[in-house]
Amino acid sequence: MQQDEKIQGSGPEQDEADPPLFFEEVLAIKSRERTRPKRERTRYMLLSLVARHLRTTRGKLMTVEALLDEAGLSRGTFYNHFKDMDECAAVLVNLFFEYVTHRRTVTKGPRSSYEAILHANTDYCRAYEANAGFYSLFSELATRDPEVLRMRERMNSEWVDRIVVAVARRRGQPFGTEERGRFEGVLRLLIAMTIESLRERFVHGDALLCRSFPTADSLAKALSDQWYLAMAAFENPTRPTTGAGSDPVKSGSI
Repeated sequence: MQQDEKIQGSGPEQDEADPPLFFEEVLAIKSRERTRPKRERTRYMLLSLVARHLRTTRGKLMTVEALLDEAGLSRGTFYNHFKDMDECAAVLVNLFFEYVTHRRTVTKGPRSSYEAILHANTDYCRAYEANAGFYSLFSELATRDPEVLRMRERMNSEWVDRIVVAVARRRGQPFGTEERGRFEGVLRLLIAMTIESLRERFVHGDALLCRSFPTADSLAKALSDQWYLAMAAFENPTRPTTGAGSDPVKSGSI
């Protein structure tokens, strides 16, 4: 499989404008960059068309024939880049999650624990709403592709590790082995709850969730309330939980 370059999002050293939420736009921009070799531009063009289709069909892959009709290319061109549509999907999902991992919005000033959680969840919910087809495809691929399943498990483990480190820094003391194990379990439950909530809301269109949380931001707020309540006891083990609005802790983001 050809190794695609990592698609970086914005960072503190880059422009502070948010990068595109729709991943198909990122790929389309790459396909038009004349500084890239023609073969590379063609590959990104094919990927961008599949990505656009995923946004409208919520995770259902188009056929090779439909892709080539839309691209106006020969069948041989597709097979010069991918052995089949499953490989194309795997490449697309890998590029997408590299982009999501590196994409970040820049905010200034200190934030409380709750503000940090809300910021992370809001960014994630907006990205999920804009790219629900990718997340749906990712879940589907994970059921039949061990490599994709391992990638999902690795991403979740890395996310848990980052949160544990951030919370230990906030509270000013490391976790013991037993306490860390409990915290990691709680975080994994929170991640599972968040993923399932987003899938039901933005992929399956659950009627109750749509009524209760009409926007990505409203769902992010509800999820953040649950994250905060579950995490507060670990961040402040000697202080009773007092609710999301009363957290006085100021520090960097999680």
